[in-house]
Amino acid sequence: MNTAKDTLLKSLQQLTLPLSALQGVGPKRAEAFARKGIRTVLDLLFFTPIRYEDRTRITPIQEAREGAPVQVLGRVVFSKEEMFFRTRKKAFRILIRDERAGLELLWFHYKKAHLSAMAAPGATLLAYGPVTRNHGRMQIVHPQVVLLPDGDPDKRLGFYPVYSSVEGLSSAMVRSLMMKALREHLPLILDPVPGELAQTLNLPSLEEALRAVHFPPKTCAITDLNACRTDFHKRLLFDRFFLVMLTIAFRKRDRKKTACPRLTLSSEAHEDLERFFPFPFTRDQRRAVQDILRDLSAGRPMSRLLLGDVGCGKTAVAAVAAHACVRNGGQVAIMAPTQVLASQHLETFSGFPEKMGFRPALLTGMLRKSEREELYRNIKEGACNLVIGTQSLIQEDLAFRDLRLVIIDEQHRFGVRDRALIDRKGHTPHLLVMTATPIPRTLAMTVYGDMEVSVIKEFPRGHVAATARLVTEGEKRVVFDFLKARLSQGDQAFVICPVIDASEEMDLKNATDMARKLAKILSPPYRVGLVHGRLPPQEREATMADFRAGRVHLLVGTTVVEVGVHVPRATLMIIEHPERFGLAQLHQLRGRVGRGSDRGVCFLMASASLPEQALSRLRILLDHHDGFEIAQKDLELRGTGELIGMKQNGLGDLDLAEMIREPDLLFLAKEKADQLLDRDPELLDPRHRALKGFVESVLTRPIDL
Repeated sequence: MNTAKDTLLKSLQQLTLPLSALQGVGPKRAEAFARKGIRTVLDLLFFTPIRYEDRTRITPIQEAREGAPVQVLGRVVFSKEEMFFRTRKKAFRILIRDERAGLELLWFHYKKAHLSAMAAPGATLLAYGPVTRNHGRMQIVHPQVVLLPDGDPDKRLGFYPVYSSVEGLSSAMVRSLMMKALREHLPLILDPVPGELAQTLNLPSLEEALRAVHFPPKTCAITDLNACRTDFHKRLLFDRFFLVMLTIAFRKRDRKKTACPRLTLSSEAHEDLERFFPFPFTRDQRRAVQDILRDLSAGRPMSRLLLGDVGCGKTAVAAVAAHACVRNGGQVAIMAPTQVLASQHLETFSGFPEKMGFRPALLTGMLRKSEREELYRNIKEGACNLVIGTQSLIQEDLAFRDLRLVIIDEQHRFGVRDRALIDRKGHTPHLLVMTATPIPRTLAMTVYGDMEVSVIKEFPRGHVAATARLVTEGEKRVVFDFLKARLSQGDQAFVICPVIDASEEMDLKNATDMARKLAKILSPPYRVGLVHGRLPPQEREATMADFRAGRVHLLVGTTVVEVGVHVPRATLMIIEHPERFGLAQLHQLRGRVGRGSDRGVCFLMASASLPEQALSRLRILLDHHDGFEIAQKDLELRGTGELIGMKQNGLGDLDLAEMIREPDLLFLAKEKADQLLDRDPELLDPRHRALKGFVESVLTRPIDL
């Protein structure tokens, strides 16, 4: 084995080490990161900041302005823990002073031992946070504080990265571990993009870009950092665009060379199609069905994207495709993003008329070994002709008798990896991808460059869009009375919170406490359920099953209910801290209510202290119901940098906000990928070996299940 390949394997091995190999990451911290999807050192390096704080200077306390975040330096004058008489809640207070003024640091959620360790009189503290006034006294509530034993703050000044929260870990701890990972492992990283291509585009190397994105040089401008407009951010974004575009180009070439059996329907079967459904198809649905049936009968593997907003009837169109497949003796696999949605698809397809010919089965991680083995046997023998599951469909030991059609309910992801992996379950089966994500057609045709596109804009007859109402905490009683009135008439409701548990760093309403409080108030006669991503799958699915069956009347949860939940009796949703969600996400959540004959109502419970800009953004939902229009308005109002940061993505995944923010970079990445593949069709050039390996990993690397 040559030296170059040794180096390649060594580098990949080092960066795919489990995160627990990093000093300071024990089992508990590794588990906390794993819940965030970060399992290896490589994952951590690509866990990029969502924003930055400008801590390049120290502001004299006297010059601190109310409402503005500042960094101040002072010596501890006194500290104490105190209890409020009426609420019996505790607070920890530290008073610091610089040469001319004093400032209070105040915590309501804290660990006493941690604060006491830095609160000795005379200790020097560097504190950061927004300044408020309380009875004339200047305060920072829940500041970020650093104890300076030597009193020298120079090493602490700079741009501080802010990461998406990792529950159980402080932001300071995440930064510390990131510095360690960069120092010990970044030099081993391989740059998958040809060096001459990066130079042509005037972009830095991957190593330089990663280092600077996590800890920017002081020459950067804070506005460029928070708008992701630096060359370092663009390099990482170009990589993601380029690698996905290259992978798509590979897939398109391969699928064009492949033939497959034709799936046809007789004229009589064509006439039967809409009789299977209790509603007439819209013109867009009929057009999409025609597109799909034409593809299935062409003798080449279909590769089609079905693009449509929440509630437009994509599942009915997919059911027609599945019927055409099973009528020709083939098997269908339906892959959903969550077990909740997979279970719902089973319920939907089981409810279709027997004449459609479906023999459905649900494959999930909740099955016992004996049940799974029996189901695998039935699938391999063809006893089940429609298999519904999540990523469990990609497991290596699952074999189909004759898989002809794959339907992927992709929802909010833009990637090629799942599509490629499930291809291996059959002889290049037909592929139909459904998404409700509001994406412009031009971008859809680029991101799904290996696919044809069908768009459903019309809604079925009788569809009534749910209304949104913006309310403040002062109207809490009105909302609660509305909730009780809806429950009393037999309706069901959701309450959505932005976090699962209470946090010391964020004073947000959480799903766990909310479910407990509402259960005390409403039970009996109403039953309250709780769902979130950390619950065991069996418990989560049991609660969702009870909610669908009407045994749970009020469901409290996080955005785990955002995708695909269909409960016709759910007519009310209350969303706490709506400013913590993107508008497209709020639109998806709103689409979960009013899916029956009654109009749904979605209350956005905003804080009275919310800035006018944030309120204006939320008001967009009140006046608009088109998903893409909402996403565009959100982008215009908030600015590109605030919409969403360089978020954590899996291999082969893209993000909607990034594509809308940088469409020219996306189109450039597609152009360069096509040029490279035209010049070197199999990437045989030795300089492209790392690039080829990276693309192959996107297409073939096993998924953690």
